[in-house]
Amino acid sequence: MTGSRSAGAPMMNPRRWVALCSLSLLLAVMLLPTLKSWYDQQQRLDELHAQVSEQQESVAQLRREKHLWSTDEYVEAQARKRLKFVRPGERSYTVADTDAADAPEVDPETGAVKGQDSQPWYDQVASSVKDADDPGTHVPSDPPAAQP
Repeated sequence: MTGSRSAGAPMMNPRRWVALCSLSLLLAVMLLPTLKSWYDQQQRLDELHAQVSEQQESVAQLRREKHLWSTDEYVEAQARKRLKFVRPGERSYTVADTDAADAPEVDPETGAVKGQDSQPWYDQVASSVKDADDPGTHVPSDPPAAQP
């Protein structure tokens, strides 16, 4: 016998290596889909746990709101706020906007705010470009103050 081989160790010939590698490969091929399925299920389980906790928070919020609506004070406050209800003998005041002259005019058909110019938008763009090309003729309304 040779001196490099130990007394009790069997020799690993190439056939044994091929058999061992092929068995390992077969085991990996068989277990890989199972492990992937397990991982996907764990991810889905985590998502469902998060969804359950969100729904529990929502239920708790709805229960608090239900409890508020069961009190007469909250119902009265909401009726005053939302529906403008008042008790008998009280007076309700509504303040109208007195600066209606400053409000922009609204087109009743389209709901668009009408500008001060009665030109269509393309004429406004053309006049804006013309003013930008000839800055000498346009005088600004408020010239900047001179710095001493």
